[in-house]
Amino acid sequence: MADSANDPMWGEFGPLWRRLQAAGRGVLVGGGYGLFLKQNWLLSRPRLPTVVRLDAWNDASPRATKDLDIVLGLEIVSSRGSQRLISDALKEQGFDEIRPRWQFAKKEGERTTVVDLHSPVPEEPHPNLAMDRVRVKHKPSLGAEGVHGRQNVEAVGSDLHPVIFETNGLKVRVPNPVTWSVMKLCAMRDRLRKSEENDRAEEGRTFEREQAMKHARDVCRIVAMTTREESDRAAEVVEAVKSSAAFTNAVEIRNAFFGGGNDWGTRVVQSAWRTDDLKIIRSVLTSWFA
Repeated sequence: MADSANDPMWGEFGPLWRRLQAAGRGVLVGGGYGLFLKQNWLLSRPRLPTVVRLDAWNDASPRATKDLDIVLGLEIVSSRGSQRLISDALKEQGFDEIRPRWQFAKKEGERTTVVDLHSPVPEEPHPNLAMDRVRVKHKPSLGAEGVHGRQNVEAVGSDLHPVIFETNGLKVRVPNPVTWSVMKLCAMRDRLRKSEENDRAEEGRTFEREQAMKHARDVCRIVAMTTREESDRAAEVVEAVKSSAAFTNAVEIRNAFFGGGNDWGTRVVQSAWRTDDLKIIRSVLTSWFA
């Protein structure tokens, strides 16, 4: 049984995820909720080696979230059968479309759960894929029977060595830590840039800065929770994605924000880590994004 006090989203996620798994192995849980699930899983396995032991964190309490970021591999978006399974699952679980075919929401009392569907951008033309300015779609259009993935160029390599673990009787798949770090590093930089826009209201700038800080902390959580097996596979992921623009951006962001002891990223995460552990986290980031 899921602990609703510890995971208030399981009531919506569990039944939906059970149905989404039928669409194929290319469906992953990303974002803050994916990190929440992985951290809870690791807390139940304290002997499993990770880059930084969870009992060494200054704050090892998993951070709850109200949004679901679901990454759809290109093989899922290009499959008519997988598309229909995902669309049917969302409808059956009471999620209504908010933005055309890629964002859905379900309201239960005062709580609203939002599902965003993401997809990496195809590197080459594909006979069953089309794109517009925002979305990756099936070609030909499936209309109301299908879904779209919001373009997420930072999801590069998400199909490589996804991390699989079991929670509450369900197998959960999350991105490998290298791809996940690329997504979070770029999100951190983008949010911080928005916080510096002079034409943005002060309240909005404060919100964007807080989001940037959250993503910076998530980068460190991703690294700290990397298991030995994931670490052994990281070099293979790096080799596969290092020529992509997203990875190049991540290298530049790592250099600028976590390269030195007084860089912005290092400063905003310091309170969450012991000095030696933060040094290890930054060293791992350097090894991935050299």
